[in-house]
Amino acid sequence: MLLICLFGPDGSGKSTLAKALAYFLKKKELRVMISWMRGTHTLASILARFLSKFRTFQGPCNPYYHICIPPNLKTLWVWIEFFSMLPILFLRFILPRSLGYLVIAERGLIDFLVWLMITTCQPRVLTSIISRFTIALAQKTSTNIYIRADLKTLQKRRRFSPETPSLSIQLKIYDAIAKAYETPTVDTSNNSIAESTKQILEQIPLRQKP
Repeated sequence: MLLICLFGPDGSGKSTLAKALAYFLKKKELRVMISWMRGTHTLASILARFLSKFRTFQGPCNPYYHICIPPNLKTLWVWIEFFSMLPILFLRFILPRSLGYLVIAERGLIDFLVWLMITTCQPRVLTSIISRFTIALAQKTSTNIYIRADLKTLQKRRRFSPETPSLSIQLKIYDAIAKAYETPTVDTSNNSIAESTKQILEQIPLRQKP
């Protein structure tokens, strides 16, 4: 069964389209599961809560835990985030797929990389060994579809929140990744949910039941 990853900036429509896609595929009598991957996981999350108590680590870089990792610890933190993500990848994506579910991810490995880059203020994250491995894993294990919208549309859909990293920065990073890896793109700026869902379905290599 497939693992379909919808990735893109906040407000692009990933959650809405994941639900619409799941509804359509369930009508085809497929076993469908919606999953997602947040930014900071398990071990990294526990450490972030602990570090937020110390003034040295306090800051706005990670808006959920209100921490900023000092420059000399950023490389270590990237590795901690990476290893914290792997159990989530297995439990929420790989395992359900192996059990016969068609998994729709409304956030996946590419979203994880973008989150990591933004919250560590480390552009070189996208050229690191971790990034190359993660992108290769994403391409090998899933059908990736970039869900985007223009900046005005994103701002209209997503009201400002201190927990939302800059939409303009998000959009630039996602656009660059999608272009670099020639990822199929669905622009939801002027599309209805039905139109966008149809475009996604055109990119999914579904097998017909015998």
